[in-house]
Amino acid sequence: MSGVLACALAAGWWADRPAAATEPGPARDTALADGRADLTALSSADGAAAERSLQSWLAATTGPLHDGLRSGSATSLAGLTGSGTQAKGSVTAAALTALDPDRGTATLIATLSVQVSATGTTAQTQQRGVQAQLVRTGGDWKVSALTTISGDATATDGAS
Repeated sequence: MSGVLACALAAGWWADRPAAATEPGPARDTALADGRADLTALSSADGAAAERSLQSWLAATTGPLHDGLRSGSATSLAGLTGSGTQAKGSVTAAALTALDPDRGTATLIATLSVQVSATGTTAQTQQRGVQAQLVRTGGDWKVSALTTISGDATATDGAS
């Protein structure tokens, strides 16, 4: 009888435990992974496929940043298409500096390496630091605000 009671209590505890989305470990891992993917999308662009680039940016954002991208989409598309710009971004390092899994908010700092080229130019690689405010939307984390935290982007030619 005591074994049945112990199993019932254990099952009750298991059912009442916090959801995985609010546990710090899984929430941290998911926020960090989603944030890295979002920053990669936001630092990449293809002038030959401007609409696809814009859709990628919109998918990675929420809140005011998302609204700003959407409202300026015609200007963004025209500028990107007209310049023939290609940008391929990658996150070289990232860390969460704040996480509130209950509220679904986090702050991410990261360094980005972005290889940029435009028609008729030599590719340049830019390095910059950013801070991103993340918000959990459903099961995904998206960027709601983005700030450059390093003063000057460093650029090198594409030969390195």
